[in-house]
Amino acid sequence: MLRFRIPYAMRMHRLVTLLPVWLIVSTLLSACGGGGGEDGDTPQSQVPTISVFTVTPTGIEAGQSATLQWATQGADSVSISPSVGGVAGSGSRSVTPTVTTTYQLSASNSAGTSTAQVTVTVTAVAAPVISFAASPATISAGQSATLNWSTQNADSVSIDNGVGAQPTSGTLAVTPASTTTYTLTASGAGGSTTASTTVTVSTAPAPTVSFTATPETIGAGQIATLSWSTQNADSVTIDNGIGTVPTSGTFDVDPTVTTTFTLTASGAGGGVVDTVTVTVTHDPVPTVSFGSDADAVLAGESTSLRWTTSNADTVTLDNGLGAQPLSGSVTITPAQNTTYQLTASGSGGTTAAQTTVDVVSYDWTALATALDNAVGSGADQVGGYSFALNVAGRTVFRRGGGDLTQDSFVAIASATKAASAMAILTLVDAGLLDLDTPVSTYIGGVVNWPADKASITTRMLLNHSSGLPFDSPCLDDTATTLTACVAEIAALDLNFTPGSRFGYSGAGYQVAGLVAEQVSGQSWSTLFQQRITTPLEIGLFTYGNTQNPRIGGGAVTNARSYLKIAQMVLDGGTYNGSAVLSPASAQLLRNDQVAGLPLYFSPLPFGSSIHAYAFGWWISDASLHPGSIGPELSDPGKFGSLPWLDFDRRYAATLLLNADVQRGIALWDDARTAIIGQINQNGLPDEPAP
Repeated sequence: MLRFRIPYAMRMHRLVTLLPVWLIVSTLLSACGGGGGEDGDTPQSQVPTISVFTVTPTGIEAGQSATLQWATQGADSVSISPSVGGVAGSGSRSVTPTVTTTYQLSASNSAGTSTAQVTVTVTAVAAPVISFAASPATISAGQSATLNWSTQNADSVSIDNGVGAQPTSGTLAVTPASTTTYTLTASGAGGSTTASTTVTVSTAPAPTVSFTATPETIGAGQIATLSWSTQNADSVTIDNGIGTVPTSGTFDVDPTVTTTFTLTASGAGGGVVDTVTVTVTHDPVPTVSFGSDADAVLAGESTSLRWTTSNADTVTLDNGLGAQPLSGSVTITPAQNTTYQLTASGSGGTTAAQTTVDVVSYDWTALATALDNAVGSGADQVGGYSFALNVAGRTVFRRGGGDLTQDSFVAIASATKAASAMAILTLVDAGLLDLDTPVSTYIGGVVNWPADKASITTRMLLNHSSGLPFDSPCLDDTATTLTACVAEIAALDLNFTPGSRFGYSGAGYQVAGLVAEQVSGQSWSTLFQQRITTPLEIGLFTYGNTQNPRIGGGAVTNARSYLKIAQMVLDGGTYNGSAVLSPASAQLLRNDQVAGLPLYFSPLPFGSSIHAYAFGWWISDASLHPGSIGPELSDPGKFGSLPWLDFDRRYAATLLLNADVQRGIALWDDARTAIIGQINQNGLPDEPAP
């Protein structure tokens, strides 16, 4: 409430305080001669008083009103300026100044004029502020764009082009048939403001978008992968701080709360928007253990996927396998390298796990050609062959040619030694035989074993360092007995001091056979069947119907049967998960047992690069098998037959011939090259489960 000050007519001696109004008026009257005329027309003796002059409110915004209120006494006329003019002696009046204005009330009579003032402060109102845009700004015919706007200081909003009145903030989808500029008008106390945005309608193809999140639900701290692909787009952006991205790609995100990601793709044909939502939960996320029984299988083979989960409500497998139990297994037969994804979902999110099963396929055309080309009547050719090949524990190729089939039985000559040595090593594993005990301990009761041979051990016999001669006439005598033959051998002269050299000896293996019979209490044929043939499920491996089997060179078998012996050695002495040889005995076969011994005699061709030897198996020099680090074991026979195996490339093979050792080794070289080439080109499948 504003108060007014009554002006006074005079100051007396610079009085600091104001005199009462009545005293001022009285003084003025006295100065003018006092009491009035004789005719009764008495002049007024006091100026008017203004008891009230106020304005409510004292401050307004432009366009608003304030109320003036006043009361006067003794006035003949009252006026208010500016703009109001004459008014009654008391009253009120609404005023709407556009700027700050001081109003003066004047009350007059014949005695004088009194005035009072009040001020109305006018605050200017801000003009409306507009944010107005179209998204996308360019579309193809038939597409829609979204007008987005927000305003401040506006009471009403309208958009042209037939849109009309709209809320002060909002969105609206429009589908113009041609390029159109939209103008938004926002009005308020501060006036009107306009803004425009143009939606360009392009004739170029509109962008298309595929936008996904995998998984769509995650637990706190997990990652989801945004994946997208577009067509007809020149630029792509994703919000939530990701920014510009390639037109197709992926991006890992780990939001802490449920988040919607918006992808905008723009091109000559306009723009398109797509969204995906990644839901973030705080329940325990599913956990998954997922794998396959085999990481690689041969073409046509099956394996099993196995998994366990926790905190999951559902489990699905891709590649058409669909919904699965929360834990379980399923058999698969992939036709090609396949990655399987298991998705486990629960209230805590989604967890995915993958496992890949490779499919290995071999082309044995080059191997078949090498074998077939060896058949003929030429000096370097053979009359026929029988061949079998295992790779990673399964038979992958069998073939016969010429006068032999893949199942033909063939006399394998010295290729017998490896099989015989394996049978004798099983007696070592059983504790019946010690390799380093002199053989006289075992056979002295049935053979008169001479003093010059007293130091010979079974190890020397099997590794050709005994000094016994290469041959003896009794080896081919099927009418005698093994004991009698060994007695004949005992009488032969030594070629060198036992243990001092390497001298290949069929006679030595004959003595080892008798040692085996004595410690086992069985005939050779019985113990071989019990310890080799039966455990390996071999169809036929025979030393003939004789009491004097040729231990180092008299067996007859087929390629498939001998392949099982080679595979057992390759598998560390096991067959179908059962031990035939102990790990210690199997390991002996990998290491040269005659290293450092001078060569006395070898039946192999000069320069064959096969010098190391271990219990019936030759160990090839590394130069013979490029592409493999080996070791490679083999046992070539006089007629060209030979089994061999490669620990590095995980294959075993048997080649049976009726030729000679030179032609057998030559064909072995060709076959080896083809086999290692295919394995190195296509890889190895997993070993089959026992």
